[in-house]
Amino acid sequence: MSNNIGLKYLLFFALLISNFISLKAQKEDKKSLKDNITFSGYLRFMNSSSVINSDSIIADNLIHNRLRFKLDFNSKLTGVVEMRNRVFFGEATNLNPDLGKMLNNDIGSLDLSIVSFDRRTLVIHSIFDRAYLKYSSEKWELRIGRQRINWGVNLAWNPNDLFNAYSLIDFDYQERSGVDAIRFLYYTGDMSSIEFAAQPGDDMDKSIFAGLWRFNLTGNDIQVFLGNYYTDLALGLGWAGNIKNTGFTFESTYFIPKKNIINSSNVLSSSISLDYSTKKGIYFNSSVLYNSGGNDRNTSSENIFGSFLGDISAKNLMPSKFTYFSQISGNFTPVLNGSFSSFYMKGEEMLLIMPSIAYELKKNIDSMLLGQFIYNELDSNINPMGIGVFLRFTYNF
Repeated sequence: MSNNIGLKYLLFFALLISNFISLKAQKEDKKSLKDNITFSGYLRFMNSSSVINSDSIIADNLIHNRLRFKLDFNSKLTGVVEMRNRVFFGEATNLNPDLGKMLNNDIGSLDLSIVSFDRRTLVIHSIFDRAYLKYSSEKWELRIGRQRINWGVNLAWNPNDLFNAYSLIDFDYQERSGVDAIRFLYYTGDMSSIEFAAQPGDDMDKSIFAGLWRFNLTGNDIQVFLGNYYTDLALGLGWAGNIKNTGFTFESTYFIPKKNIINSSNVLSSSISLDYSTKKGIYFNSSVLYNSGGNDRNTSSENIFGSFLGDISAKNLMPSKFTYFSQISGNFTPVLNGSFSSFYMKGEEMLLIMPSIAYELKKNIDSMLLGQFIYNELDSNINPMGIGVFLRFTYNF
């Protein structure tokens, strides 16, 4: 292990332990330290095969481990640390000599990303994506540190999610990344609250500061917010309710440049979603995303997945002006689940179909088979662009 890696570990744990020691005296009960610690996680193995054409099949392997630690200092104060460890090996890893450098990219205030082994045949990467203290009172809650701040209400796309934008296509990272931030939540009523969150940077153009108000109006959950989103001002609205037996959600954020307004374009990012569950447990979801700054014509290149998983942000969740999503899922038996999802980028004329089937082998051991099939339309012809097949086994502890 290099000196830099050792210093990262030492600095992180020194900060953590110093907090533990300083707050230990505040414990309200007499339980032992062991009784107040919760440890959980999972260990996964996933084999993937990518097919670009009939003559080119590339296989790769991933060992994915997550560790979760939670320490209750007392009934109000909690510390949380979560670590993500991944080991890559196989043909795709060997073909990408820059994989280690690509993975070692922690954009937080404190660099908690470690590449402990970086070779053509094997890459090992670890990152602390949660590390925060939470203080909870009857009326308010304060979190400080690396955390997930989820302001979205839709399933597929969340324009309101200023701090932690993500893509459903990244199916192997359900927890999503965290940000180094401070979050204060105050409950103004049983179904209403105000919230302030800040992700500070070197200056305002590299920072996110926002305040959000949630309330309930005639059975509908409403949220509005105003904030500084890097070089823009952000105005947001979220709405979650029901139309008879169908769930309805709406999210919209309007981005206004703080400088050079005359020569800059405002961006509106909005998503609408309808969902419905049958009595037999079949779930349907249909969503549409509008991005005023997106493309309305085909600009696709050789970078297939980059069109879906490019520079994801609340301002640019998908590269096309209109994107459509639909999903149906349900249980065939108590241990067998199936899902079928599709994404269509209008203008880019690109379609991603993502079927999956999951089976519980035994308690705490799950398996999943998932496919990703990409097509585009060019000169009125539907062309296959690539196929990905993923077989995954998970042990939860």
